[in-house]
Amino acid sequence: MNESRATRYQRRRRRARTAGLLSAGVMLALVALTPIARWLADAAGAFAGGLPPGPHAVVSLIVFVSAVVLLWKAAALPALLYTALAVDNAYIPERDAPTVESVLGAELQAVAMALPAALAGAGGVRLAVAVAGAWWWLLAGAVFALGLALLLHLGPAVLARLAVVRPLSRPGLGPALADLARAVRVPVRGIDEWVVAQGASTTAVVTGVGRSRRVLLSSELVGDWSDEEIAVVVAHELAHHAHHDLWRALALNVGVLCGGLWLAHLAVGAGGEWLALTGPSDLAALPLVALVSAGVWVASTPLRHAQSRRHERRADEFALAATGGAEAFGAAVRRLGLRHLAEERPSRLTRWMHHRHPSVAERLALADSYRKRLYRL
Repeated sequence: MNESRATRYQRRRRRARTAGLLSAGVMLALVALTPIARWLADAAGAFAGGLPPGPHAVVSLIVFVSAVVLLWKAAALPALLYTALAVDNAYIPERDAPTVESVLGAELQAVAMALPAALAGAGGVRLAVAVAGAWWWLLAGAVFALGLALLLHLGPAVLARLAVVRPLSRPGLGPALADLARAVRVPVRGIDEWVVAQGASTTAVVTGVGRSRRVLLSSELVGDWSDEEIAVVVAHELAHHAHHDLWRALALNVGVLCGGLWLAHLAVGAGGEWLALTGPSDLAALPLVALVSAGVWVASTPLRHAQSRRHERRADEFALAATGGAEAFGAAVRRLGLRHLAEERPSRLTRWMHHRHPSVAERLALADSYRKRLYRL
């Protein structure tokens, strides 16, 4: 692995992502902390003028949230274009070269996904204020937690509609993986092949919880990887379900979200008079709620990533114990590292702020340690 090239690539990507995050954050702050939010709220109300109270509230909410989301996405677009056109094209030319049109198309799809989520969040906040008053932040956090838990259950059905899925094209692989799932006591409903573009980041996922679990293997994985490498990857994904990592991550995320909403409640109360806000249910207060909550979410990044790295490290150990495939594990880690041009030994600060997985060097050292223990036995 060319370490210096990988380091340069990842550094440029991190800088571009950080620039995009900062520009979007500045845009949201400008909307939230200046009269812009009040102007947008009044304009949305005027647009829905003449409607009965119920439809008026719905239409004005849709117009207002749509305007804020579009401003937020537009602010982050230059960094996104730079990452795709200048960084990825320069360092990973073997991938399908993105164009301005393809990047804009992908961003429009992202807007189409972000807008319903933003509308649901804004509507949830206003409903929570109407029901719980000053304790709206706690009720909103509980509602969001239920929504995220529901997504875990509905994941397979949603993915089946959005993705191109077909039966496994490699004979014998499905039964072997089904035996592996039974051996580690993580029952799955089915094992299918997920048709993705060559070079896509997806390898294997285990979606859903309980009886709805499905194993989806990317078409590239099925076509190019050995059975042993695929088994190690699937065992790693099954480990997250065996250890209930999805629920652990959900609990931490909900805790962070509730903390962010509570601070947003305090911010609206402290700045309400200055910003001409009538309370957290005011349309013009929603950008401030989003700004403070997002700030808490970003500030919690080291904690959330530390939890994720712990889960991933334990899943690696689980996969090695379940398959005994230290060589296959090492080969899979090297494949993934080369595909993503990953840094082998990133700095500690980089790991804290950007890495949800152990580094390549850490994972290879784990495989080597497991191999040595087997030889001693």
